[in-house]
Amino acid sequence: MVKMISIHSSRGGTGKSLISSNISAILASKGRNVALLDFDFRAPSLLTIFQSRNSVRRWVNDYLDGKAKIGDIMVDMTNKYKTKGRFLVGFANVEMDAMREIARKDRKWQMKALKRIMAMKEELAEQFGIEIVIIDTSPGVQYSSVNAVVSSDVCVIVSSMDLLDLEGAQRMVKDLYEPFEKRAYVLVNKATPHMFVKDDSQSSLVESIKGRFTQPLIAIIPCYCDLLLAQRVSLFALDKPEHPFSWALSEVAKRLEDS
Repeated sequence: MVKMISIHSSRGGTGKSLISSNISAILASKGRNVALLDFDFRAPSLLTIFQSRNSVRRWVNDYLDGKAKIGDIMVDMTNKYKTKGRFLVGFANVEMDAMREIARKDRKWQMKALKRIMAMKEELAEQFGIEIVIIDTSPGVQYSSVNAVVSSDVCVIVSSMDLLDLEGAQRMVKDLYEPFEKRAYVLVNKATPHMFVKDDSQSSLVESIKGRFTQPLIAIIPCYCDLLLAQRVSLFALDKPEHPFSWALSEVAKRLEDS
């Protein structure tokens, strides 16, 4: 069976796309056949991370529109990143007209898109042997992100320590995750490093996050200066596998794989 995992956040700037791309690469490097899909149609970023514009024939938008087949939209990154498992990426259209067009899609179109997303899992398995599908969703509770969450087997809600992010994630859980009874984990990213200096401050941080959510906490990742300075066009976890950020995401990937 194919496992679909959505990476979600209440708003932009949490590091959601960085986490999605690196977890996908980690799983593929371990030998799993992985497909990463960009569903952040209003602010797509995976094309910038992977720098593969010349390899793209069709967009994820085209597949959801019924204008392209699954094989038309997937770009094979296996050789580029030398992963043990197959590593495919489907990109959202980065043109401004495409972003405006998908924002105008009505509920009827979105229902058809949901059916296509459900079929996508089986098509990826049958045609490419994909075992895990990871969706980088749009922030907030938009049609595209709702469709991604509803289609997924497990979800990761990414939040920073910013109060707006935490409260937004709480509202999102109440409005979306609880009504659909979706299995989800909370991942806190960009936590202030001084919170990790002492054991009691770490414990206080963990308890404060756990007190906000009914979903289990999968990780709290500090903000690393060298990560902020790193090029977004590389996969940090593959370039620096011994870095604490890479180690933390490897643990997250393993829990998602086993869940």
